[in-house]
Amino acid sequence: MKKSILLLAILFAGISIFQSCKKSSDTDGLDAAVLTSEDVSAQEDYAEQTDMDIDIALEERGGGESCPTFTFAQPEGTWPNTITIDFGTACTRPDGRVLSGKLIVNQTDEIRNAGAVRTITHDAFYIDGIHVEGTRTWTNNGKNAAGLWSYTKTATDMKMTFEDGSSAMWNKTRTSVLIEGGETATHLDNVWSSTGTATGVNRNGKNFTATITEPLIKEASCRWITSGILEVSVEDRTHSLDFGDGNCDRFGKITLANGYTYSIRLRR
Repeated sequence: MKKSILLLAILFAGISIFQSCKKSSDTDGLDAAVLTSEDVSAQEDYAEQTDMDIDIALEERGGGESCPTFTFAQPEGTWPNTITIDFGTACTRPDGRVLSGKLIVNQTDEIRNAGAVRTITHDAFYIDGIHVEGTRTWTNNGKNAAGLWSYTKTATDMKMTFEDGSSAMWNKTRTSVLIEGGETATHLDNVWSSTGTATGVNRNGKNFTATITEPLIKEASCRWITSGILEVSVEDRTHSLDFGDGNCDRFGKITLANGYTYSIRLRR
């Protein structure tokens, strides 16, 4: 009897250890996947939203809001020109984001003209308490074979420093196509479709690459990217980040290499 009880105890212990190992295997790499996905989505979100801020500032002199203020180095409408967009110490945008510092925009021509180049740098610039540094460039490639405006967008030596002192860095190249709104004067009806790759280092100091496998769709009317998939590799592990099915919300889905999926809430 005692021998039977002992054998059962060993059996249950073995099952428990197996389940524990299985659980560990199922979620292996999840923490790194979540952290890196948060970093990558914050980077994408930053670029899309500040591009919109710049377009509105140039088009509507700040969109009728009290901030930001802006200064043209040459008379407005003269190209090339340097435009300083100053968000002051705290500029609350209509979508609730709080920006501070300056964006410096060097532009060779009206950005809707083929061949125009826009270069964006940062001066003590923060978005929701995150310090942003680096250089971004737009180049208008003209219209593609489908008759849609196409742009090459690059980011060089970009860095986000978060409020806890951790930081993430990246470089990326995008081809962004204006699939809606390209023939109207306003930027508020724009819809962008972007493809491309990025490399960087996440907040834990781990190298990553991110490749768009389904175009990222960003509507001017929505705060977040509404659809598209990134394949993200963190050192030797790969996962996907799905931004959704077109709904305007801040939720994404991570799928690990083993097929397990997890919902995450993207940064505000």
